[in-house]
Amino acid sequence: MLIKLLPDQIAKFWDVIKYAIEESIPPIATWTPNMTNKILSSLLCGGAHCWISYIIEGEQRKLEAVVVTKILYDDISDTRNLLIYCLSSYETNMGSSWLNGLKTLVKFATSKGCKNIVAYTDVPSIIKIVKKLGGETNQTFISLPLLKN
Repeated sequence: MLIKLLPDQIAKFWDVIKYAIEESIPPIATWTPNMTNKILSSLLCGGAHCWISYIIEGEQRKLEAVVVTKILYDDISDTRNLLIYCLSSYETNMGSSWLNGLKTLVKFATSKGCKNIVAYTDVPSIIKIVKKLGGETNQTFISLPLLKN
């Protein structure tokens, strides 16, 4: 089950969320000592969204994954997309949990007027799922570091 955390829940579970973010920094980010504080600020102010996936085993909840999303607005094309900024999984075989979580993100993105869900990944199992769902996975991420003076 994928649920969107409220700001007080983010603060309560910040140590776990912070670890997940540090383990799944996207290729568009450059690590800085203040980066996780900036992400926390964005999550608490609603600029980004934190989701968790968990399963219930008996009377306990077991964390499966942490996802951080952000709505990107391209003013040139007037297009909104939901970016999966980072995703960290604690389970190797989530199967139906991935699909159910994706359905939740689709509903959220649709409610916010997004046209697509976009993400960066090189994880073969995620690429396989996206292809099965008819998504595009043939883009190449290019990053050209700028020369420092």
